[in-house]
Amino acid sequence: MAESTAAYMQQIVMQALSEPDSPQPPDTSIPAAAHCLQAYTRALQAGPKGESQYRLERAAKAAYRSAMPPLSGSRNIRDFVACVAHAMAIDAIDGRGGAKLLYAAQVANAAQNTQRRIKAKSNAITAPQTLQNQQLPNTESPLTQTQ
Repeated sequence: MAESTAAYMQQIVMQALSEPDSPQPPDTSIPAAAHCLQAYTRALQAGPKGESQYRLERAAKAAYRSAMPPLSGSRNIRDFVACVAHAMAIDAIDGRGGAKLLYAAQVANAAQNTQRRIKAKSNAITAPQTLQNQQLPNTESPLTQTQ
């Protein structure tokens, strides 16, 4: 029974994700959240007539989570947070699960900021020596030198 439920959910999720987004987005101003909501809605509608509402909702929630952007890049992290917040508002993700996902986004954001700082620091160390960034003796500056 568990395998048939998993296969059923996977079939509904894949069907919901494979359909293109409608040109008229749902009632949300954030494109990523609209994409997730459309996957959720399509999964609810994709189930056969007479299917239990519980199974349809489980498949729709899985479709919503599968449509969320990956936690890579600043834009994706912001979109991910927006999707999680929206999912919590419509009960597609419960509060406890949402808190874990928001923490994952926080960790990804911190890791990305650390990588950016390390890259900036390594670029500063390897910058070529020019008149503007070289160390000058305390007695003279390029502006006060006599020629």
